[in-house]
Amino acid sequence: MEPTTIIISHFRTGGPFLYLKELVQALYKVNYPVIFYLPEHTNIKFDNKISFRFILKDPSTHPSLLKKKIFKYPFHFFKYLYNAFVVTPPKSVKIAHLLFPFYLTDLITIHRLKRKGIKVILTVHDILPHKSFLGGGIDKKIIREMYDIADKLLVHTASLKKEIIELFSQPSDKIEAVPHGYFNLPASSIDKTTLQIKYHVPQDRKILLFFGMIRENKGLDILLDVIKDLKNEYFLLITGQRAGVSEKPIEYYRDIIKKNDLSDYVHWVERYITNGEAAEVFKVADALILPYKKNFHAQSGVLNLAIGYEKPCVVSDVGGMGETVREYGLGIVVEPESPTALKKGILSLFTTESSYGFKKYKEEKSWDKVCDRLIKVYEELLIK
Repeated sequence: MEPTTIIISHFRTGGPFLYLKELVQALYKVNYPVIFYLPEHTNIKFDNKISFRFILKDPSTHPSLLKKKIFKYPFHFFKYLYNAFVVTPPKSVKIAHLLFPFYLTDLITIHRLKRKGIKVILTVHDILPHKSFLGGGIDKKIIREMYDIADKLLVHTASLKKEIIELFSQPSDKIEAVPHGYFNLPASSIDKTTLQIKYHVPQDRKILLFFGMIRENKGLDILLDVIKDLKNEYFLLITGQRAGVSEKPIEYYRDIIKKNDLSDYVHWVERYITNGEAAEVFKVADALILPYKKNFHAQSGVLNLAIGYEKPCVVSDVGGMGETVREYGLGIVVEPESPTALKKGILSLFTTESSYGFKKYKEEKSWDKVCDRLIKVYEELLIK
């Protein structure tokens, strides 16, 4: 059977790649005919049930010599621009599904595909970008056009569907809430005591984990402000590096640690964390803390990693996180940008007995069920 659907993804590392791998596996299991357009050197291999075209450029990578953003930004942008023109689907293709679309160039991609009579689906992981590129108003105008001309918009929760309707005046029947499946990485086989030594965390305190790329809207500064009041019983393990040169420098957070005399109560693994290391830090952690700010308009891949490892969470009520944690009883949901609420939430997590709903979430949000929902969306568009 000739494929009628293509899926396009720009990235071969990090959370987007974990998402991609799970989706490929689920489609492979049901033998759905699809072509994936992926970056060169993407480390993913399946037999010929699923076709791959490794012709894109990964915009998240750059030569180490390019340290200044005046050079890095154009380099990343031209990779996206290259990707916008290189995809030329076979004539049998009727549907194109874009994962993690970048509005400045994927608007071109969508127009090209639509001119060929191909219907376009966008998985909108981030309703608004974490950082504005051209200025908030201009960015929002371009994003609105991208959403307007797409045939279907996929978000991960009902709350994100409500946000995209309110912010971009999209019709409700154009938007489908398709869950973000959880990440099921192998657990670490190393004993916990050895890992505690490796990551410099004490055995006599509760270990709070802040995991992932460091962006301003993730609220690490708020969490550090709270830790100074909790340091007698809690210890903070931070794992990850700055997301990009447009973000606050690491020294900003280091200064907060120094100012509040937290050096003995915080350990920071300041680099990219591999999947194997992720298994290790989640094993030593007692809880994941996601104190994201009000300008976070997405679902969290880190939250779905914590669900895979069944670690309770304290999360801000932003994007799709609050809805997910509240609905399945995965931890505590707190008011965003409030150190008082965050402190209270952390204390409550460890003083209130709870039975967490990880098993229910995994049953209802498995990648097999995500795949079933996607195929249903594809088939509905094919007959229209």
